[in-house]
Amino acid sequence: MVPNGWKHTKLGSVAELQRGFDLPSSKRINGYIPIISSGGLSGYHNEFKVKPPGIVTGRYGTIGNVFYMEENFWPLNTSLWVKDFHGNEPFFIYYLLSSFDFKKFSDKTGVPGVNRNDLHAVKVFVPPKIEQRKIAKILSTWDRAISTNECLIDNSKQQKKALMQQLLTGKKRLLDNTGKQLSAEWNDVTIGSVLSIGGGKDYKHLSSGNIPVYGSGGHMLNVSEYLYDGESVCIGRKGTIDKPMFLNGKFWTVDTLFYTHSFINSLPQFIYQYFLTINWRKYSEASGVPSLSKSIIEKIKIKLPTLPEQKLIIEVLINADKEISLLEQQLDDFKQEKKALMQQLLTGKRRVLV
Repeated sequence: MVPNGWKHTKLGSVAELQRGFDLPSSKRINGYIPIISSGGLSGYHNEFKVKPPGIVTGRYGTIGNVFYMEENFWPLNTSLWVKDFHGNEPFFIYYLLSSFDFKKFSDKTGVPGVNRNDLHAVKVFVPPKIEQRKIAKILSTWDRAISTNECLIDNSKQQKKALMQQLLTGKKRLLDNTGKQLSAEWNDVTIGSVLSIGGGKDYKHLSSGNIPVYGSGGHMLNVSEYLYDGESVCIGRKGTIDKPMFLNGKFWTVDTLFYTHSFINSLPQFIYQYFLTINWRKYSEASGVPSLSKSIIEKIKIKLPTLPEQKLIIEVLINADKEISLLEQQLDDFKQEKKALMQQLLTGKRRVLV
């Protein structure tokens, strides 16, 4: 049912899409004009093709992203840009296109791609321009809140990174429960001297269950048996080797992921935080797919404080992680609420006061 005062018409009569322009790397001249491809900003040039306001989305390669341009720009041939808004509010059209499931229109079996004629034929609901502006204003307020939250997350991650660099090297010492700064010497040890490394195994002989199975890329599936039960720090053997994981409880790992156990004078959470600071790719033994060996990991030298100091450092860093997780949850909530609101506003199920 068409909302009162709205039109139900083809997208092509609301926003005409045009293929972007070729610009080989060899012909680009350094300048200040942003070059927008299907994936977003792809460099700069010294001349533009389109004046703002502009909207760009992917035509070939990366599809689904929509970019709103407020300056002169050059849309690349892998993109589509709005050539004619037909008198509609550009910011409203931006949100309208952002609500599209572009993958549904992909006509490519290999590299994703969309045909502008298919998009032009899609029926959309279009309110009067004054209502378009109101809808765009409401949704842009949500976008600002999301952007602010993303900045807070980035800042918190940077702060935690700086904190790790100080706490995990002993440059910054914490206070004990009497308020006195810790001063005990740190020991230079190898990873192999403070823990044991176990290798993952095949799981295909196991039946389905509630025990999580992990590979170097993360959680894969659940099975009926476990390989290890307890706190462990896992690191990729092959593939993704620079994303340590902290696991606690029963789990199974495949052969692309090492797990650790039998910790000596070291706390698993401290080792995990330390592993996050190591440049694992530096230790890769392969020129192709990144890979680590047990012997290489065991020889890596680290600085280890006393157990009481490890515990204090863990508490500080875990609190920082909790703050980041809370912000990330808030961000996810914002995005879900905005998505639901967009669906209501862009179909007229919820009307705005104008």
